[in-house]
Amino acid sequence: MKTRLTIILVLLALVSMAGAQTRLPYVFGNGSNGDGCDTIYTLPDKKAEFPGGMNAMYEFFTDNLKENVNFISSMSAHRMLLKIRVGANGEVLESKIMMPSATALDEDVLRVVSMFPDMIPAKFEGRDVCSYLIIPLGYE
Repeated sequence: MKTRLTIILVLLALVSMAGAQTRLPYVFGNGSNGDGCDTIYTLPDKKAEFPGGMNAMYEFFTDNLKENVNFISSMSAHRMLLKIRVGANGEVLESKIMMPSATALDEDVLRVVSMFPDMIPAKFEGRDVCSYLIIPLGYE
């Protein structure tokens, strides 16, 4: 029985690995909003990033939020998940809270994201591309 379960688990792992290898590194945008992102990369060679890195981004949030919240890089009991779309020129084109905190902090975070300086855009095959960036935000 144990051997049969092991074989099944190995087969499931192989099937999931095969699916991951055939996944495209991009999705096609609707192109109708005129922001230049006809293709949005979900698996770029290099992710978009905040100038100065994640710690600088956390400091930017802390300095600009209305509430006294300290964002931290480690996991905490209080978390939210932010998804932003970054253009090939580094501008933040769209932001959305994927895992909300269910407080007024959500709207405040989106307000601060709208104030972000231009990001360092994602790269795919050596060129700047539009991409999605998922940012976990743990806070105290």
